Amino acid sequence: MKRYAPHIILTLLLAGQSFAQGPVTSPRDSSKIIFDGAQVSIAYGKPAVRGRAIFGNVVPYYKVWRTGAGEATLLRTDVDLEMDGAIIPRGSYSLYSIPSEERWKLIINKQTGQWGTVYDPKLDLARIEVEPRPMTRVVEELSMRFEKTATDRGILRVEWERTAVAIPFHVSKDILVASPRDSAVLQLGAARIAVDYGRPSMRGRSIFGGVVPYGKVWRTGANEATALATTADLLLGGKTLPRGSYTLYTIPGSREWTIIISKQTGQWGTVFSAKNDLFRTKAKRTATRSTTEKLTVELRSTGPTAGELRIMWERTLVRIPFTLKQSE
Repeated sequence: MKRYAPHIILTLLLAGQSFAQGPVTSPRDSSKIIFDGAQVSIAYGKPAVRGRAIFGNVVPYYKVWRTGAGEATLLRTDVDLEMDGAIIPRGSYSLYSIPSEERWKLIINKQTGQWGTVYDPKLDLARIEVEPRPMTRVVEELSMRFEKTATDRGILRVEWERTAVAIPFHVSKDILVASPRDSAVLQLGAARIAVDYGRPSMRGRSIFGGVVPYGKVWRTGANEATALATTADLLLGGKTLPRGSYTLYTIPGSREWTIIISKQTGQWGTVFSAKNDLFRTKAKRTATRSTTEKLTVELRSTGPTAGELRIMWERTLVRIPFTLKQSE
């Protein structure tokens, strides 16, 4: 029988022990809350600080994070919820986030069962902005927990390292229906112009400057991107819009809106890339006396070869005039 030196035996034993233990993995954890017998729950991987700088380092700012570790963080609800005005129908979702120093974006995504780093923005149901708060104490392991604040209201708290965010929500007493699609069509001479968009409602919320922030790109609707198609070349804002299909985005302002015509089509409404802009133009915002409960997009004729696209919601009206471009 061969004899081995004691230090070799010790090395082999330590290597075997290390192999048996395997890599350090984050355990799964969960939290739930009950509303009148119906359950809302979240399941997530629970990573630890382990002496590292987390936000802005291990978890980079301005990038999508699985909001946990391992498999995607899973949100299940047996009731319809509203989070900061966003509709979350009963069902199962993945929870992602985009952390930053001043604001977090919480992302409710319709894909489930995937690894946490697999993220498809086309499947986003909603994005909710929340403000992070600094903590004096250190939370070593990521913590997510529900707290009930009323019979039909609660808060989802996310805490890790020295950062905390709180996401309030409430149970909807009415069956929530995701924003329906609607369309507007105008026949202008031989040209056909059409807009297809998701049509959200106010539901008692403050829209412009609130749910729809000023100075930020908006899908000009809900869910899938707002589609604009024309069978003829148009002049819009003094610029040529060639016949074809496009996406309509806007940047609302209190006095003036920026109208964005994007060459990208078929994407989820929150997927926006400025490199796909065909052009941008300006349009004035007009305050209305009456309130428009549901976002309304209209196409109206203003002459034999002229028309305008109208965007109406809350007490805001934006007119975007256009004309048929004459052949040279």
